[in-house]
Amino acid sequence: MASKSPKKANLLDHHSIKNILDESVSEVVKSRGYAEDVRLSNLKIFVGVIIIAIALFAQFYNKKFPENRDFLLVCIALYPFLALAIC
Repeated sequence: MASKSPKKANLLDHHSIKNILDESVSEVVKSRGYAEDVRLSNLKIFVGVIIIAIALFAQFYNKKFPENRDFLLVCIALYPFLALAIC
């Protein structure tokens, strides 16, 4: 299956090559009648936003360190679990 205009990539740039390959595979799969499912990507973005919100909340919490120790421990404990959920 040939596309109308050939795609060009810088052969010394592996990101450019990967992008061309990803686009080509996506076109082939869509041309076979499969629909693109972006639920997992959207879930990863949502979990990332939650991680950022927790980090910002922990950074700008009203109390100083000795008083907010328990809150910071909860934020630190949540981070690895949420970060692994993205993977």
